[in-house]
Amino acid sequence: MMKRINFLLSVLAIASVVLLNPLAQAQDTIPTKTLPFDIDPRKRMPDWEIEEKREGTFMTGLPRVEFDPIRGFGAGGNAFLFINKDKDDPFFEYTPYRHRVSTEFFIFENGRIRYALQYDAPYIFNSKWRLRADAVLWEDPNAQYWGIGRNSLQPLRFTDQITGRMRTFSRVSDYEDNLQIATQDEAGIYRSNTHFNEMIQREQLYNLLGERTFFGGKLRLMFGYEMLFTNFSSYNGRPVEVAFDREGEEVEAINNQTLVDIERNDGTWDRFNLSGFQDASDRWKFTSMLAGALIYDTRDFEPDPSEGIFLQYSHEYSVPWLGSEFDFHKFMIQGQYIKTLKRWSGGKNRVTFAGMTSFGYIFGNDINFIEMWDLSSQAEAGGILVLGGDRSVRGFREARFLAPTVLLMNYELRTRFWSFRILNQRMNLGANLFYDAGSVWDHPSDMNFKKWVGAPGIGARLAWNQSTIIRLDFAASREGSQTFLGFGHIF
Repeated sequence: MMKRINFLLSVLAIASVVLLNPLAQAQDTIPTKTLPFDIDPRKRMPDWEIEEKREGTFMTGLPRVEFDPIRGFGAGGNAFLFINKDKDDPFFEYTPYRHRVSTEFFIFENGRIRYALQYDAPYIFNSKWRLRADAVLWEDPNAQYWGIGRNSLQPLRFTDQITGRMRTFSRVSDYEDNLQIATQDEAGIYRSNTHFNEMIQREQLYNLLGERTFFGGKLRLMFGYEMLFTNFSSYNGRPVEVAFDREGEEVEAINNQTLVDIERNDGTWDRFNLSGFQDASDRWKFTSMLAGALIYDTRDFEPDPSEGIFLQYSHEYSVPWLGSEFDFHKFMIQGQYIKTLKRWSGGKNRVTFAGMTSFGYIFGNDINFIEMWDLSSQAEAGGILVLGGDRSVRGFREARFLAPTVLLMNYELRTRFWSFRILNQRMNLGANLFYDAGSVWDHPSDMNFKKWVGAPGIGARLAWNQSTIIRLDFAASREGSQTFLGFGHIF
């Protein structure tokens, strides 16, 4: 009953907007002299941003070398093609770009590979429509699995491979060192738990989304379609790359059962109606999904806003009549508040507070378990992985805390203090202080103020030709510290 009510409310909300304002501009304000339709003045970029905005077509990009505590060293790069047109374009002062094509290729030491191609066109064909499209393919031999449910908030515990007693680990590095210690079974075979919290993940994701603006661009109705192909397998019984005996000598070993094996068989997955794990099968699972969102947005510049609010309700719906092998709903409610506290140098430099709160819930008769990993793949900046990783609670490991009900909060104090040019490229350098926090519950009715996790951090930002934001973050938590290099603010 609950899922039907939520879905009907979502449909009614979307239908009411469409019916009240079909294609036309009946409810919109009177067009201005320079625009084909009115856009709220709050959506206009700040004057200094307009003065600095580059005209025409250009590319930005960056070769990258990173270190990930899970996947080792990696190399690759990102490239962005921007079409800004010129200052005579009616939307020049209201959009970060008219068209953007972004590509990514990355390969890590552990064999993880990611390809991505994305397209974004606000006010396409000088209309009130925006078009987005994504194609993402990746394979990760060390995808993280730390358990599902409220119990994932518990400290790290495992049998001490030296003493044989159950032990609580305060640092994730000590925990993983213990997993690598192999013991001999009765047949003399060394067995290790090196991959206890890992699985092999393969995914292909294809998205096509359309947005229609209303009320001067402040209200947006988004709808789209997603195809997701997934394939997972376990490390149970596979050879381990590196393992040591109790004396610290390297030995050849095979992996014991992993946590994903255990929870698939002990009733945990049945309790949450989860499926989608093939266990060494070549068959891919197919998730066919409709998505919709209602967005209220007054931010002045999407890639790097200095003022405004952002409110979003998104809903994803997967059901067999769409051809999907799963049956579930997932929704997210998100709010962002951005306020500049101080400006100087003609507004080019500033101190800005940015805060975001996101709440998500997933439910259904047959849920693809990997959908637990993000609050919503339709979030504007992309899927928000929970809880842990470079766009969530940054001090904890990726996907460290998972459950059907998730609350995530991110607070940042963003500074921009130096503007300069290199080879005709406009650069703005800044630094961030941030704090991330959140919690997970089995059901919304279980929500309380106990067992929250949080982590502070510091970061640097480089705005390249305004629309390309290079992000470097360092965060520390009770379980360790992590460093991330990426593109774009996390919100």
